[in-house]
Amino acid sequence: MTIDDELAKGIAAVRAGQRELARQHLQKVLLTDSKNESAWLWLSGVVETRTQKRDCLQIVLSINPDNTAARRGLEELAQSEAADFLSTFEPHRPPAEPNPPPAPAPIASAPAPVISTPASFDEPPAEMFQPLPIELDQPLPGFGFAPMVAEVSPEPSAVANSPTSNVPKPPQNLEAPCAFCGTPTQSTGECSNCGTEQTFDCPNCGHVLDVRENWICECGHSFENFLTPERKLDRERLAQMYSDRDFPAAAVKQWKAALPTSRRPQQLHASIGRVYDNLGLYEQAEMHYRLSKQK
Repeated sequence: MTIDDELAKGIAAVRAGQRELARQHLQKVLLTDSKNESAWLWLSGVVETRTQKRDCLQIVLSINPDNTAARRGLEELAQSEAADFLSTFEPHRPPAEPNPPPAPAPIASAPAPVISTPASFDEPPAEMFQPLPIELDQPLPGFGFAPMVAEVSPEPSAVANSPTSNVPKPPQNLEAPCAFCGTPTQSTGECSNCGTEQTFDCPNCGHVLDVRENWICECGHSFENFLTPERKLDRERLAQMYSDRDFPAAAVKQWKAALPTSRRPQQLHASIGRVYDNLGLYEQAEMHYRLSKQK
């Protein structure tokens, strides 16, 4: 089977919604021709995370800087990431009460949705630039996908019926000593004595973990890995893992909190600047880049 045959089958699988099959065909193309512009472009629609999608689109532009579909995809991705990034700084809110189910309506036939078909292999449909919930099992040579946490949330009904769901659970308010200094606390906020927060997003799975109640997350990851020998929070190490696992907002929060006591503030400012830069928040990025050059 020729490269063109594999590419055609991959594109046909994408259009049919068979994303895993599409990925297999497109990977075969890239194993033979690592600079196949169309294969990278279509692969960007069937990878698992935003980071992988961005990598695919950037490779397309490195092959052909004039590829408008890839440039448009990166712009839309940056806008989406920036909006999500800023929204993560809002406090956790309990889920709203579900609305009562509406009365059943008469079933009426509806016309099938029309999906535009590109004129050539170089123009995938716009629907492809939305995150797609599949797993990427084997990395391509020269394109090492780091393991990432899936970004697709289950339906509310599935969360309610599944005690083992991976959806983050809001922590309970605990009247317990601070996990770091022992001062009594009465809420899930920062300790009034040492200023350290008591709840964290697990950097391994994203669950909300209250360390006053348990140091080990449901996924098995221990938060004690981020303690210094004096049992203080090692914010720089925690921030780096957040960054490695594609949790940019949590990483920036910990880097900023570490700045007043860090021995390497310039490096922290540079790391914060890179996160803002990747999200298209260029003014904030430039400010931290300037601070990284100060002594």
